[in-house]
Amino acid sequence: MPNQIDLPKMPRVALISSTRAVLLPMEAAFKAEFPRAQILHLLDETLIDDFRQDGGLSPRSRRKALQMAMTAQEAGVEGILVTCSTLSPAAEDLRPFLSIPVVKIDEPVVEWAVQSAESIVLLATAESVLKSVEPLVLDKARQLRRRISIDRFIIGDIWPLLLQDPPAFYRAVGEAATQAAKECQAVILTQVSMTPGCEYVAAGVRDKVYAPPVYAVRALQQVLCSRHSIK
Repeated sequence: MPNQIDLPKMPRVALISSTRAVLLPMEAAFKAEFPRAQILHLLDETLIDDFRQDGGLSPRSRRKALQMAMTAQEAGVEGILVTCSTLSPAAEDLRPFLSIPVVKIDEPVVEWAVQSAESIVLLATAESVLKSVEPLVLDKARQLRRRISIDRFIIGDIWPLLLQDPPAFYRAVGEAATQAAKECQAVILTQVSMTPGCEYVAAGVRDKVYAPPVYAVRALQQVLCSRHSIK
């Protein structure tokens, strides 16, 4: 666990998001893992329409991510967490323009799952999400020299429930994760908005289901501690 005395008393971090559905799960993860952090939310919900129209990450969504990242840096934050899995690959584009670290929401949880399992299911509500996450899983497996198998589980008909009936959305996620976990060693919830669905996963397979927020917050805290230790 990172040494908390290496950081300022109230470090400021920015979250770059494409939907307000991630705000509560991310704040819960910070409360549990990094309670001293002050969070600056940068939200652009037009990104969701961009992903649908462009079939995933595109030049215009990359530009929007860069604009938000530059705004965050100018506001004086010490680190950035990109909370959107579809937007996650854009972090590589941001880094040359920034003097502060950027953490991808999905990379820490993917690394943990790849180290722990050989058969992995990627659970998502949209194909565009998997276009970003699946290559990351394969790349991480190559880096770690792990032989893995990947299956996709898309529950694309439930997204409207998140606005109309959130508990029903989370139950559907939990049921899908439970079903998927019976056929593999690890299930990755590829979207932060799915995280509360963990509460609805059957107890017998709950330890197979991985949600990104806690892993990402730990990674951000660790990288910030490392930077301050070096200084």
